Amino acid sequence: MEQEASNACALVLTGGGARAAYQVGVLKAIAECYPRGQAIPFPILCGTSAGAINATGLACYASCFHLGVRKLEYVWRHLRTEQVLRLQAGRVLGHSLRRMLLGLAGKPSQTRLSLFDNSPLERLLEKLIDFQRIDNNLLYGALEVLAITASNYGTGDSTTFFQGRPYHQPWARAGRSGRASIIATPHLLASSALPFVFKPCKLQNHYFGDGSIHQLNPLSPAIHLGANRILIVSLASDDTEQGMLSGDPSSSDIAGHLLDTIFTDALTSDIERLQRINSTLRLVPERKRDQLTLRPIDNLVLKPSRNLDDLTRHHFHRLPFNIRGLLRLFGVNAGDATGLASFLLFEQEYCRELIELGYQDTRQRLDEVCAFLGLEESLRKTG
Repeated sequence: MEQEASNACALVLTGGGARAAYQVGVLKAIAECYPRGQAIPFPILCGTSAGAINATGLACYASCFHLGVRKLEYVWRHLRTEQVLRLQAGRVLGHSLRRMLLGLAGKPSQTRLSLFDNSPLERLLEKLIDFQRIDNNLLYGALEVLAITASNYGTGDSTTFFQGRPYHQPWARAGRSGRASIIATPHLLASSALPFVFKPCKLQNHYFGDGSIHQLNPLSPAIHLGANRILIVSLASDDTEQGMLSGDPSSSDIAGHLLDTIFTDALTSDIERLQRINSTLRLVPERKRDQLTLRPIDNLVLKPSRNLDDLTRHHFHRLPFNIRGLLRLFGVNAGDATGLASFLLFEQEYCRELIELGYQDTRQRLDEVCAFLGLEESLRKTG
């Protein structure tokens, strides 16, 4: 069964809040290499957190890659924070007061704290995403499978919900599993529900949160779904020196590093593991490779040329006043290069700069990208 998709190329989009606008710039540069009306070159789409939303947007327009990318770009270029989240100041205050009173009375508190209300995001997704189009693209062969990963708070597992063609089967491994599902808004809300930022989302009698939390093997869904090539768009820059701390870390520095760990460390480790396996398989004689359960998987990683935290400095003032006030309680100021603010900066000016960075970074590596995708020189558009 898996052989039917054996030549498929998977696209893996990671989480990162507002930083995911960078992925749109990458996709824009790739789309320019293809003629208009061309179907998506990534029949296997895998997304986590904000990357899950981008992957779903692409899946809806899998029959026309250009159109899907243009739709995504339009949304990100005109985004405002209030369209994604709303600060629940009264609820946070009430929660703190309740906990204090219950603590004084010697009683445990069972209430859940989430700083932000994601109902604006829910309304935005319901308005913009036509989930029926996913079924149509699967039916007519423009798409193989869409996979969305969330973290199961009940079991501690990383759960991938996938909607695909009939031969894609569920899987279960230590700490991770795949379930056939009809992807809808709750799956996207669950995958992007960062702890303490958004409330958990209930799916199939379990509560789920951000997919990056328990995702120790971010490439696993693409591999289980039959990919032999994976294009990965990471939001972790190689420019580590730019984000180094010069003094004692503040609360915001620690929070930013914690978010970076959640969103990037597991992916970095998984890529290294995949590359080691590929190197080992190359040492095995070709006649014996069929006896192994492992297979070589080609991969290409695209990532920012600049530290994305640094871009936050120039856009911090664009955040709504009440959110800026909350961040300042954590020690975040406009001059700080902190990751904490960059995850929440769903403002069009910041997103546009990220899109442009993703676009230019990918243009710089376009020959490498086209070679990886097997795009012949004669078919490439010059833009």
